[in-house]
Amino acid sequence: MGGTDLEARIQTFVDPQSHAHIGVIAVISEKEFVWAQVVIPDLGAYSGYQDWLDSREGFQIGLAMAGVDVKMISVSLSPFLVWSRLTGTQPTERTLDAFASMLLILRRPPVPAALAVVKRREFEAYARTVEAFAPHADFEDWARHRAALQSAAADSGARIEPLPVHVDDFVEWGQCLRERTSEAMLDRYAALILEFLTDEERS
Repeated sequence: MGGTDLEARIQTFVDPQSHAHIGVIAVISEKEFVWAQVVIPDLGAYSGYQDWLDSREGFQIGLAMAGVDVKMISVSLSPFLVWSRLTGTQPTERTLDAFASMLLILRRPPVPAALAVVKRREFEAYARTVEAFAPHADFEDWARHRAALQSAAADSGARIEPLPVHVDDFVEWGQCLRERTSEAMLDRYAALILEFLTDEERS
């Protein structure tokens, strides 16, 4: 398998700080591998954990020989599956590596502030019941408002990470805690999800 083929299988990018060509390879623990083979269909092709590790190490060696700086990132399945649900991506070996790549970037200081991203259909479904949406005539107005917030934060030097959220989950969370469904609480909810996704102790 040549360098181009490897890079097609493993996500690579140019690091804006070091300018090095980086490749990110996800590694899950042996104790989670059996579960992983159930929820990530690609992994069913491997006879066992060691077979999968050998494949991962083969990618690492091949990329290194192609001049790519390879990072092996430990990934826990629960945050990966939450991220897959939020982003609407299928849990595959390739998206597992994409999630690991995201973790590598997000764990770098400074810690980013989460900005909740809401889909049109969810905004429209909850427009009359969620406090955060009430001041906005329609989804376009909401989207312009959120884009302006993101732009202002970026102009101030803040690091912002837009994060998809499910409004029904947010509403249920607010009800459990007896919290308002304000815009500030929506972003607070997104921040908690981001913290869960990037927690290094969980990996």
